[in-house]
Amino acid sequence: MRIERARENVFTVTATSQELSALVAAARMAYEAMRSAPEPPPTVVLDSLERVLSDFDRARGRLDEGSREGG
Repeated sequence: MRIERARENVFTVTATSQELSALVAAARMAYEAMRSAPEPPPTVVLDSLERVLSDFDRARGRLDEGSREGG
């Protein structure tokens, strides 16, 4: 995995599919664990992580659509 800082608060990540899958799976597990915790974190934290996961799912969907159209 390689991470580069493109500019302040913006990073470019180069990862294998296995590395990316592990990161996303960990984020989904963390989200579910936080959501069901006896004392969940502030709503803003859960909303932020949910938004990141939703953005990932949409981006992956666009990638899959492009592969079907181009292939």
